Amino acid sequence: MEAFVWDERFVTGLASVDTQHHHLVDVINQVGDILVDESMATSTELQKVFKGLASYAHHHFHDEEELMAEAGLDPRHVVAHKKQHHDFIEQLVSMWRSRDAMARPAEILHGFLAAWLTVHILGVDLAMARQLALVRSGELAAAAYDIELNPVNSATSALLTAMENLYRVLSMQSRDLAQANTSLEEKVTLRTAELEAANVALQQEREDLRMLLHRVEEVQSQLLQSEKMASIGQLAAGVAHEINNPVGFVNSNLTTLNTYVGQLLKLIDAHEAGAVTDALRQEADLDFLRRDIADLVSESQDGLDRVKKIVSNLKDFSHVDEAEWQEADINAGLEGTLNVVWNEIRYKAAVVREYGSLPPVRCIPAQINQVVMNLLVNAAQAIEQQGTITLRSGIEGDWAWIEIEDTGKGMTPAVTKRIFEPFFTTKPVGKGTGLGLSLSYDIVAKHGGSFTVRSEPGKGSSFRIVLPVRGPGGSA
Repeated sequence: MEAFVWDERFVTGLASVDTQHHHLVDVINQVGDILVDESMATSTELQKVFKGLASYAHHHFHDEEELMAEAGLDPRHVVAHKKQHHDFIEQLVSMWRSRDAMARPAEILHGFLAAWLTVHILGVDLAMARQLALVRSGELAAAAYDIELNPVNSATSALLTAMENLYRVLSMQSRDLAQANTSLEEKVTLRTAELEAANVALQQEREDLRMLLHRVEEVQSQLLQSEKMASIGQLAAGVAHEINNPVGFVNSNLTTLNTYVGQLLKLIDAHEAGAVTDALRQEADLDFLRRDIADLVSESQDGLDRVKKIVSNLKDFSHVDEAEWQEADINAGLEGTLNVVWNEIRYKAAVVREYGSLPPVRCIPAQINQVVMNLLVNAAQAIEQQGTITLRSGIEGDWAWIEIEDTGKGMTPAVTKRIFEPFFTTKPVGKGTGLGLSLSYDIVAKHGGSFTVRSEPGKGSSFRIVLPVRGPGGSA
């Protein structure tokens, strides 16, 4: 239904503006069709109309404001014109938000758009077109605006009529909203919709929380690996030193053996040529070579065994081939980890071992070894001069325990309360991440165990780890 017919009086002479006005007339008539056929007054159809109006407002207002800016129209007109654009958008948004509370949303929208089209075209748009024409013909912008201060009577009449229509639209909308607020049934419906939306939001929050917890677990795993690599990096120099010592004398022995082999080959060549002399035999000194070669080979073999042991200890410590839950020898893990960090300890502390007889404990050995390594390194760093580190282990019912005690400087109660907090450290900047004990605590908790600490300033600290023999959740 063409409830609103295009009239030549609406023509501004500006192609883009007139095209947009034609589009608005089509939208008004589309709303008119909804008024005629009530079956079309669905939420989907209204949504299409509002989307079309939003597109119209975006493009049309942008084009008009660009035309005014390019021509340099008088600011008095530009400000008033833009205000009408702003008011239209504000009213459109208001109607969209309250559409469900309106008794006849299509009728209200139709009246509003018809009034707007009349006001906008016959008012500011035609005034803008006439000012643009005057400015383009050489008139000053201010003078063009002053000429437009005396509009023709027909335009004034149309503008007053449009304002009355706008007032009627706003009055009808206010009445409908008041009726909606006083209607108990509508309030119940609205409240039910809100509760349903809240329930959907709650379900989404639960899913978001589940994803967040999953992400936290991933980040914690990454932090665990980063801290382990940082710890290994910290020990790398010591391990390199432990390996370099035997490698150094093995290399020296090979150089000496190379010299001995050269002397023997020279003696063999002379023997084959029948030119062996006493001087040559004396130079070779076969008795000395027999003794020294045996010593060099034995010493080199011992050095290579030491390197092999260090590599084996590192492999046992990291359990690179065994990163899953398994039955593990905790005492062997203590000893292997002690060997890995030995260079950190050897010059500062005597080590006392008080291992008890333990059954195999279900755990992730690499993670338990990392906890022990953190505690051993901390114990060594807590000893300023010389001291003692004691390693103990034992069994109490279904629980195995490990204890690492040092005679270092100890901690105050205030520090002891915070040592398991992430990023908390008493070490100088650059000397610690503050993650070692926090991640160690998480590892023990993951294993279903517990961490206890005893410490006193000036008398050292003792850390005890208790683990379920059958692993977390294992039956007694």
